[in-house]
Amino acid sequence: MLVKRLTVQYEDLGFEIADNIPLLANDNAYAVTTGHQLCLMGGPQYFIHKIIFTIKLSIQLKKAFPDNEFIPIFWLASEDHDFDEINEVKFFRSKLKIDDSYSGPVGRLDADIFQTVVHQLNEILGDSINELEIKDLFTRAYQAGSLSDATSRWVNELFKSFGLVILDADDIELKRSFGAIIKDELVNRNSCDLISKTSIRLKELGYNAQVHPREINLFYIDNNSRERIVFENNKYVVLNTDLSFSENQILDILDTNPERFSPNVVMRPVYEESILPNIAYIGGPGEIAYWLQLKSNFDRLKIAFPLLILRDSFVMLNPKQVSGFNDLGFKLEDVFKPEHTLVKNFLRSNSKGDMSFQKEEDIINNLKSELLQKVVGIDNSLAGMINAEMTKMNKLIEKLESRIIKAQKSKQEVSVNKILKFREAVLPNDSLVERQESFIPNYVKYGDEYINHLIKYSDVFNSKLKILT
Repeated sequence: MLVKRLTVQYEDLGFEIADNIPLLANDNAYAVTTGHQLCLMGGPQYFIHKIIFTIKLSIQLKKAFPDNEFIPIFWLASEDHDFDEINEVKFFRSKLKIDDSYSGPVGRLDADIFQTVVHQLNEILGDSINELEIKDLFTRAYQAGSLSDATSRWVNELFKSFGLVILDADDIELKRSFGAIIKDELVNRNSCDLISKTSIRLKELGYNAQVHPREINLFYIDNNSRERIVFENNKYVVLNTDLSFSENQILDILDTNPERFSPNVVMRPVYEESILPNIAYIGGPGEIAYWLQLKSNFDRLKIAFPLLILRDSFVMLNPKQVSGFNDLGFKLEDVFKPEHTLVKNFLRSNSKGDMSFQKEEDIINNLKSELLQKVVGIDNSLAGMINAEMTKMNKLIEKLESRIIKAQKSKQEVSVNKILKFREAVLPNDSLVERQESFIPNYVKYGDEYINHLIKYSDVFNSKLKILT
């Protein structure tokens, strides 16, 4: 059934049927899966990094177990309805955004609404070979069909040679195969209690819950709206609509129109694992954390729980940027220190005078302790005055230090700007660049070698951040 539905989806898109699709029917085949929201042109870079890692793990597993097949799968989060999280992309200090609103499954959006943004992209990019390739990639991807179609087109174009299989689970037959579990969720409503108990256990171990289960963890899709189903007064009510059903009525709809039921964040992994022969799921930190909350529900439903593997993280830098940072007296890992700490440490190391007031602060603190000991036995009310006066002196020291640092910054302006620029290249807004900027600038620089380079250095056995020059 999975192979048939994938074949239909590929044929509908006009894609050549990937060699890996028929392999999924074999008993010796396993899927390695990742998924993501349908971000405009991929959104932040880690969209690409998740796919890269999924492909690399499949390659590594095939080498380790040559008698088995390992197929990398990209799961389109086509039923997600958070339009505000997918409607923009940042690159070259530009932000392209769709100024519109939508509350239904984003995968069903008409790709035509993105034409304005595609036009803006084409105006920003130049005429180098790689820039022309990116222009052509997204122009063709968004020219017709749905957002799911558009995302499938450009992802397939970039990764088909690596055997990636793209799956859109907003599919009537895939939903029909999931019907028994949807029925269980509607009628028995046991998921919430199990997941809540697991979440409590995780919290006791110091891990906060990433998701919060509902009594019914399903949405209802109708007329391009996606709204929660709740059970109230012996009726199944679709929030923010006039729809309500008896148990028999809603089960009849499930039987005839299973595509109207959509799993929420709690049930989506169950849906995924019920469809795919997954050995591993690749996710970011937040994803891995919420999957851990779901294990007991998988056990109840007798569905295999995959290995959870944290995706790779990458930063790509020009070698001159790194050597310039080193020349200023820093190690590469220093970039993760706070901005003000980096600047202060540099100025202290490169100032003719001693910029540290630690010695003076220690003298004040010792004096404060001695004075308090002296007056405490005589008149305890004097302690407040001592604390207040010493606080003033500490603030004076802080002000002096601040003034000196400001003066040194002016003298060392070129070097300070280099420090700030380098840190901005790695951690814009104190978040890794892969969570902020699009992959487009890197592709413009390196073309196909960008993806080949990432696959080369991606490694499931080394979870450290990879900084590539």
